Amino acid sequence: MGRTFFQRSDTYKRLNKVIDPKDKSQQQLEGRVGSPLKPSSSDEQIQQKPQLSAYEQELEQRHREIQQQKLQEKLRLQQEAAAKGEVYIDTDEQQPKPRIKRNKEEDEEKRKSKIPKALYDPEVRKQLEELKQHKPIFMYTVTIIQILLMIICLIINYRYTGNLFDNMQNNIMLGPNYGVLIHMGARFVPCMKQMDEARASNYTINICPRGVKGSIVNDKGYINSATRKLITENLCSRSELCGMGGFEDTPNQWIRFIVPIFLHCGIIHIIINLIFQIRTGIQMERDFGTWRMMIIYMASGIFGFAFGADISYAIPSVGCSGALYGLLGCLLLDLVQNWKLIVNPFKELIKMLFIIIFSFGIGLIPFVDNFAHVGGFITGIFSGLIFMPTIIFGKWDLRRKRFLMVISIPILIGMFVWVFKAFYQEDKTSCKWCKYITCVPINHWCDRL
Repeated sequence: MGRTFFQRSDTYKRLNKVIDPKDKSQQQLEGRVGSPLKPSSSDEQIQQKPQLSAYEQELEQRHREIQQQKLQEKLRLQQEAAAKGEVYIDTDEQQPKPRIKRNKEEDEEKRKSKIPKALYDPEVRKQLEELKQHKPIFMYTVTIIQILLMIICLIINYRYTGNLFDNMQNNIMLGPNYGVLIHMGARFVPCMKQMDEARASNYTINICPRGVKGSIVNDKGYINSATRKLITENLCSRSELCGMGGFEDTPNQWIRFIVPIFLHCGIIHIIINLIFQIRTGIQMERDFGTWRMMIIYMASGIFGFAFGADISYAIPSVGCSGALYGLLGCLLLDLVQNWKLIVNPFKELIKMLFIIIFSFGIGLIPFVDNFAHVGGFITGIFSGLIFMPTIIFGKWDLRRKRFLMVISIPILIGMFVWVFKAFYQEDKTSCKWCKYITCVPINHWCDRL
């Protein structure tokens, strides 16, 4: 737009030299001074200048035609005034010419549409053209499974409790009782490994929670003698409490690192996650491909549930938040690696950092597992360095990205080895300060960890 504007202004200046606005008499039409139709010597001198472009020549010809029409109209008015014995006054010469003002909206559009210099590189353009768009099969499949499992959880909750949703005091997300989530495969450490004696004693024999077959429905807030007798007849062993086929002696349900990715604790929870997953995850799969997306999504989700699981061992945890934070880490990585292709990279970086900090801040409130968020975000960055497609901006950039990819492979493998080894270590001393990753020490929020 800017280049076109200056070319157009320069053309108008050249045209103004061809036609003198002070001399607009009959002689101009007859070609004695320099008619637009009959070029004079001044025209020939100007034509000796560098040849105009096709656009400028067309604009010049149009300008000449307009001036010819004006001069013919002026001549006609002069003749009519002379026949009547009047003096013709040209009002156009008395009016000041309007100044050409640039539109602010055009300037703003020009600024926003600024093309990064990297796009002028033919090698970069070639790489961008070779990028394929993939069908988001994985994201659609995962979303459908998550919605179906949410419906199944509510049906099971209604079957065993008589209510579609649990009490709001127990589940503010409009979902089932925690007993249903445990039975469906939530990350629940007492069902996954043998714990120390102090922890294991709390889960040897338990009252069946609501949502588990044989559970006690008691909405009155107290236990009378009849209910107490019924409770003694409906105690659950840890195997019965965990469900999913149970286990004989030692809890070993490792599948709970994977299944919780597809479960959600309520309607509000699944809506919040699916909004980001559908809007962002589907487009990312179109760009990255199905296999890359599946590896990044599942790796982030699994590591998120394993990271810090031993700290919040007594709390069932579900949701795809860890996997989604892995995608958020990939978005940050994509912004940094393709910095030269972004119009306002610093502005986008500030927006991205604000979203990340705000999201981790939400993870500090109760009932939200920030360990899964942090673990998934870290995994998303390292897995993104390995699997994300990249644009190369030169030899140095190629070496740098290849080096980061190579060192990310052992780092990611080491992270998984460390987190599972730490989880299954029997005589491990729990980290005393790690709980503050997922809670703020106010209002007794950290007492349950």
